Amino acid sequence: MMNYPQVTLSEWTQVGEGYNGQAFVSDAHPGVMLKLVRREMGSACKVEQEFHAAKTAYEIGLPTPRMYEIVRDGADHGYLCQSIEGKQSVSRLCADHPEHIPGFAAMMAEYGHMLHSTPVEVSAYVPSMKDLLLQALAASPLVTAGRREQLTSVVRAMPDERTCLHGDFQPGNLLLAGEKLYWIDLGWLAQGWYMMDLAHLYKMMVEDSAIPQVQDLTHMSREQMIGFWNAFACAYTGSDDVEALNHMLLPYAVLDVIRTFHLHTRENPALLDFLRTWIENTLSRT
Repeated sequence: MMNYPQVTLSEWTQVGEGYNGQAFVSDAHPGVMLKLVRREMGSACKVEQEFHAAKTAYEIGLPTPRMYEIVRDGADHGYLCQSIEGKQSVSRLCADHPEHIPGFAAMMAEYGHMLHSTPVEVSAYVPSMKDLLLQALAASPLVTAGRREQLTSVVRAMPDERTCLHGDFQPGNLLLAGEKLYWIDLGWLAQGWYMMDLAHLYKMMVEDSAIPQVQDLTHMSREQMIGFWNAFACAYTGSDDVEALNHMLLPYAVLDVIRTFHLHTRENPALLDFLRTWIENTLSRT
């Protein structure tokens, strides 16, 4: 583990804050943003994963900010990256201009196709999604032995694609700046089948659309979130049969929940009970 350079926060001005981190800019460092990751997510190994995965995305040609250097503020780590001026997330644009949600969804579908057709090699920071899912299933406290066997069969049957998965594929992670679009938050970049990214988006925009915290995250109402998904699904697949796609995605949405919990485990008995119930109810619909 490297001893990364210490930043002097007095040189930086905070311009944003999320649950796990803060964003800063500095006149002394034009065109650069400092992202500091707090709490348990600010450990060196977690920041190294986010930094190197995003660096890989930039190096293989994905439209994403350039990554410069890992730094720290005491025990918390972060990194310096390219600052994108005048940016707005697609989520925020949808909230501010709901009449244009179908167009923004189609834009994300277009960039999703580009992302999902870009080859990427498996590395220490870019896992095979199939391998990651098998690891998550083997260790998961969320499923019974029978469901684990069922879902393992689903994973093994997935195509062995060698192209990119974002890992957190949702409209808050696509930025518009002028006429350019950028993917951000690529710490969960993986190699695998595009349906896993679609399942992640479906889970957020449809299954979780009634949850107030998810509405806050997307800046959209439940109706707007479902409308975004419907427009995205039609644009991405070229088919109007969204219900058929939704049904097809159910087992992959369950796998996405198991993967997410594996990557960001929380000791929360109420959450465990909720997820177990949701998984069982969802699989009973397949």
